[in-house]
Amino acid sequence: MTKITMQMIADQLSISKNSVSQAIRNKPGVSQKTKNLVLQKAEELGYKYKKSNATVMHYSFLLIATEFVFSQTSFFGEILKSIISEIHTLDHQISTYTITEEDIQITSLPEKFESYDGIIILSHSDDDYLEKLIHSGIPVILVDHHGPTLVADTILTNNTDGAYDAVSLLIENQHSTIGFIGDIRFSPSYYERFVGYQKALFNHEKNLNPHFEITEIEESQGALFHILKQLDTMPEAWFCVNSGLAFMVNTFLQTAGYTIPNDISILCFDDTEFTRTAIPQITNVATDLHHMGKLTVRTLIKRIEECHTPFIQQKILPQLTIRGSVRRIDE
Repeated sequence: MTKITMQMIADQLSISKNSVSQAIRNKPGVSQKTKNLVLQKAEELGYKYKKSNATVMHYSFLLIATEFVFSQTSFFGEILKSIISEIHTLDHQISTYTITEEDIQITSLPEKFESYDGIIILSHSDDDYLEKLIHSGIPVILVDHHGPTLVADTILTNNTDGAYDAVSLLIENQHSTIGFIGDIRFSPSYYERFVGYQKALFNHEKNLNPHFEITEIEESQGALFHILKQLDTMPEAWFCVNSGLAFMVNTFLQTAGYTIPNDISILCFDDTEFTRTAIPQITNVATDLHHMGKLTVRTLIKRIEECHTPFIQQKILPQLTIRGSVRRIDE
């Protein structure tokens, strides 16, 4: 049986034997990409080496998002905190970069982004711009965003099934007319929640009522109040795509003289300070954001270390938290 040597690995990869040695011993002098290729080839050929030397790797990550995402302290802020905490726990490094409109217009990628071992893209931005990053060859993971042209690992919420469960809860508690509020053009997540809402109504043989489907709206109190004031009647419940809209709906309805939940129920996606500080507190379906952050980091590390494996899309199923904003038949 032929003994596998470092020179054989070097010949297969068209690099020097010294580079192979540095990679095997996890020494400086070669890039992390080269180290990964050497270790992978060593495994393929059956080369025997002391793996403890090569398993302690320190990666450097770049997290990219828009100014809007970085300004959010609740939803995206929680994911960001979890990502940073997990990276530091695993003894890696992370930097952040804010995508600007100018970056998108002139396709200006972050300075020295090629020096990072992996890139985390949090939430949506211009897909053409994100494609440029993905095609750079640096391992990329998308968080809370996906698209048919974005070929990369993704970590998502199962928005459709989560919305289906939420609306089903309303139907099970004898709400016949259920409205929807959220701009479905804003992100793929919001559109998927609309699909889940409609699917629940269809499967439970409830009529779809376009009169109560507000699918184009600026997320501001003034814009929402203006639309709601135009309605001659109200549904028995509103399902909102996020907690901020739900909080504003709660404020409007109570100001208009409705009692929540006796007159109208409110249920939303996401569990933030808006759902917890509202009176009554708002029933919601939400993703474990701490888990989402940890899963992001571990998936990206696996991509770096197993760069030739198929890309994966992982969806976290959100959980219902029942609070006081939904009228229930068992009470």
